[in-house]
Amino acid sequence: MLKLEEMAEIRPGYPFRGKVPITDDGEAYAVQFRHMVRDVISDKSGATLDRVNLTGKKKANFLLPGDVIFMAKGTRNLAAVIQEVPENTVCTPNFYHIRLKQGTNPLEPHFLAWQLNHSEAQRYFASCSQGSASTSITKAQLGSLSVSVPSLEEQNQIVSLIQAADQEKEILLQLIENRQCMIDSIGQQLLHPKQGKAKA
Repeated sequence: MLKLEEMAEIRPGYPFRGKVPITDDGEAYAVQFRHMVRDVISDKSGATLDRVNLTGKKKANFLLPGDVIFMAKGTRNLAAVIQEVPENTVCTPNFYHIRLKQGTNPLEPHFLAWQLNHSEAQRYFASCSQGSASTSITKAQLGSLSVSVPSLEEQNQIVSLIQAADQEKEILLQLIENRQCMIDSIGQQLLHPKQGKAKA
């Protein structure tokens, strides 16, 4: 077990002044919490991201494939891996931008994101906010999180299991939705037989 701060550089997201300045012809792209529909951000063209102008004076640390972003503010402190985004993409200051160090204890980004989203880490983050008026995780608190670093082979095995479970969940949800549509259609025919014949 190692502290996250030993394994990675942790930076706050880009310091926009006030509200994020979304504009159709923005010079860059921004990832916000609403873009985290899954634990992976993959949008090479930036079609689903926000176009923005970088209004702050600070130099932007653009997101790279393999980086991890962590939602520090609010009650849902979730993480996602950056898989593909345009070169000029930042995350908002509600996030921490995590870039893994190259060293003797390699950590797979998807494995790190899984640990950050795991119930144990989530309990730790919840305890950090207890008794505080702020519902945000500090950089020091995030950096102090203990992270398990098994062999890369074990990490990849766990990641494969997670991805397989996610695929199974998607298939089951689609089956449930299809079955509900079938039941709704049968119900429509039984309750309104004349309408069904008219459509036929």
